[in-house]
Amino acid sequence: MTTNRKRISGRLEHLPRGAVIVTVAGDHWVLEDYEPSNEDFGFEVTAEGIVVGFDRLRVEWLGQVPA
Repeated sequence: MTTNRKRISGRLEHLPRGAVIVTVAGDHWVLEDYEPSNEDFGFEVTAEGIVVGFDRLRVEWLGQVPA
């Protein structure tokens, strides 16, 4: 059984498509199954989960990167 697991780091933003991680390279990953609070946006985070579309990640874990 293969799953397409991925760990992504970047800035958490709120865009029209929902909560998104924007990587340093400029890639946008839409987060599924994750409801951030308003205080979470704008911070550097790392998320881990399963890729469920071209640019979608079903989040299993998300944490803020220490400053």
